[in-house]
Amino acid sequence: MRKNGESQTISNLAIGMVQFLLLAAPVTAQIPCEYDVQIIASPLDCGLGTVNTFGLGLNEHGDVVGYYRCPLWNHTEAFLWTAEGGFVTLQRPQGVSSVNALDINDDGVICGTLMMSGLGSRGFVYEKGEWTIIEPVVPDSGGWSSAAAINNAGTVVGQRSITEKLGPQNAYIWSAEKGFTDLGVMNGPNSGATSVSENGLVAGWTGTGILNETFLWQRGEITILGSVPDGITSIPSAITDGSVIVGWGHIPKDGFPFGFAQAFRWASQEYQMLGTLPDHLHSASLDSSIKTELIVGVSWVVEGVPNVSHGFIWDEGFMTNLDDLLPSLSGVSTRSAAAITNTGQIIADGTDSENNAVVLLLTPIEPPPGDLDGDCAVGVSDLLMLLANWGPCKNCDDCRADLDGDCSVGVKDLLILLGNWG
Repeated sequence: MRKNGESQTISNLAIGMVQFLLLAAPVTAQIPCEYDVQIIASPLDCGLGTVNTFGLGLNEHGDVVGYYRCPLWNHTEAFLWTAEGGFVTLQRPQGVSSVNALDINDDGVICGTLMMSGLGSRGFVYEKGEWTIIEPVVPDSGGWSSAAAINNAGTVVGQRSITEKLGPQNAYIWSAEKGFTDLGVMNGPNSGATSVSENGLVAGWTGTGILNETFLWQRGEITILGSVPDGITSIPSAITDGSVIVGWGHIPKDGFPFGFAQAFRWASQEYQMLGTLPDHLHSASLDSSIKTELIVGVSWVVEGVPNVSHGFIWDEGFMTNLDDLLPSLSGVSTRSAAAITNTGQIIADGTDSENNAVVLLLTPIEPPPGDLDGDCAVGVSDLLMLLANWGPCKNCDDCRADLDGDCSVGVKDLLILLGNWG
């Protein structure tokens, strides 16, 4: 016969065991257990070598932009890939010799940089077959411009020369409705904008072009964030609506004139250094999800042969090699991860089973039913979590142990968990 209070004692014991096991868990719940892999590559036959394809931009619909080139070409072609339309080359306008597509918003508007014969590089916006050229401050001169990022409001950021010469350059904000806002060279002699959030925050750099510091532009006010701790530079790559900036900085090291590149996250007025993958020397954060703040980027080593790099995903102090989250028989490997969406999709550059340079669209695979602790397996800690929540759910919308969706944790949920054990 069960004594009074015995059920509560068992429940308390289960909760204590769950807390102990979760503290020992090596993985975080945010990072998916595995990704489905879609290989994206130009269908072109180069004849004298394999075409190399690189992905740079990704929107919330899973549309991808980037560029490709054959080994013997001295130019690049921009592409758009969608699940519905497949791989499409952006047809260059007359007088344009080369195009790189760098970013795409949720409306399918693309920005990037192209080369105009006799004029040099120009930033562009591409929408439904129409090209808009972003001019230097002094147009039709020896100057230049480039476009780095675009948000869903159609706001573009980048850099452009401010005289008739190649330099100096300054960061700008542009939209079809409002035209240009030039941000000046700040600490100078140059500046460039690299990212714009959905609510209009802008991140960029100011400096020589080699020794740079990050700036934040917010409602007309510019704040210089300085170099990373103990470092000599900081360069931003992405900014979220919550003023979280990711990028990389250089930290001095003997034998390396500009030090080691190290990935950072800047939030709440301070830098957080993210480290590298094991045995690597360098890293760089390239993008962050607005909602989850998962960070993706590249980690690499320059000592030894060959030079090795891998894409990474970072969450709350854990940096994981993306290769470890790919299907074991996929035959692909990542070299860098350029972008991540709010749904967790990632665009990465990598290689296929024949070592060709391809783009990898990575889509998170849902964890097995019953994986309550997020360690990508169903085991004892998941069972204890389920037992600790036995009975009616206090909040039906936030009841992880309710596996059958009836707002109660009971025998059916236990059977689902046991059916996925392992």
